[in-house]
Amino acid sequence: MPVSRSCAPPARSVAEGDTPPPGGVDRFNTIVLARRVRNVASWSIACFFASVPVAVFTGIRSDTAGEATAGTALAMLFWLVGLAASVWAFALAFRHWDRLPPGTRWLASLPLLVVLVLLALTMLMTAVRSTA
Repeated sequence: MPVSRSCAPPARSVAEGDTPPPGGVDRFNTIVLARRVRNVASWSIACFFASVPVAVFTGIRSDTAGEATAGTALAMLFWLVGLAASVWAFALAFRHWDRLPPGTRWLASLPLLVVLVLLALTMLMTAVRSTA
């Protein structure tokens, strides 16, 4: 029997195992998955950015205490949709972390990380302000 000089694994048919061939079906699924993660992460960023002009132009504070204006409610709606989309993008990326390229991992992780850092800074500033 001749000795193979190739470093590649021996050729197998798809019927022999339940794993797809290299560069075959799994690669297509990875491309589709990466595209879906990028789309969801982009929508989260778009919603976060859409909430800023609405809040600025309509005014964050209402005329009377305790009442929220329609602009504030719309800005909060955009922000909450962006938060939900960023959590969704991070969950998708974390579930398939090893299959995604590093750029897609960062794109899916950064919106949620930025929100969490800003919330932590807000809580820290509130705590410092209340003790002073």
